[in-house]
Amino acid sequence: MKKIFAFLFFSTFAIASTLQAQNIFTVVYAESDDGFVNVRSQPSNKGRVLTKLNQFYHGLGEGVLCGEKGNWCKVRVGNVTGWAYSKYVGRQTWFTGQGRTRLVANKTNTPIYGEDYTGERGLPVFTTVSKGTIIADTYEDNGEYYILTTAHDNLSIRKSDVRVVRVR
Repeated sequence: MKKIFAFLFFSTFAIASTLQAQNIFTVVYAESDDGFVNVRSQPSNKGRVLTKLNQFYHGLGEGVLCGEKGNWCKVRVGNVTGWAYSKYVGRQTWFTGQGRTRLVANKTNTPIYGEDYTGERGLPVFTTVSKGTIIADTYEDNGEYYILTTAHDNLSIRKSDVRVVRVR
């Protein structure tokens, strides 16, 4: 009995640890009066401005959150990664932990497509996420795509690029 309990305990712990270690897909956008925030080369006002993070991109955050350090967020906007002052950065997190299943990227550089152009070729790539990233816990089945819905817009992801993980 002790061996079975120990196995169940460590198995459950391993599954929980694996899910906790996964990244959460969070898009970011500017929340400033002038409609943008500077993305700098280092987490300081003295850092060189690399690009700007705008308020919205089709009703969604324009960049992707990569990390945080003090009052600064590390963000990726297109192909540029830099630092934006957290006070002026809004977030939309795709995972809330409320669902019974989770959609998880299973390929490196998994593309997520902007707009709801499912069924058409040449979808515009909104961003890419790393393997193991939790993308959503609520989604719709739409043919060869899953549709991720926000209050403003939809994103699409190919079913072949993700896996569905059941949460106990």
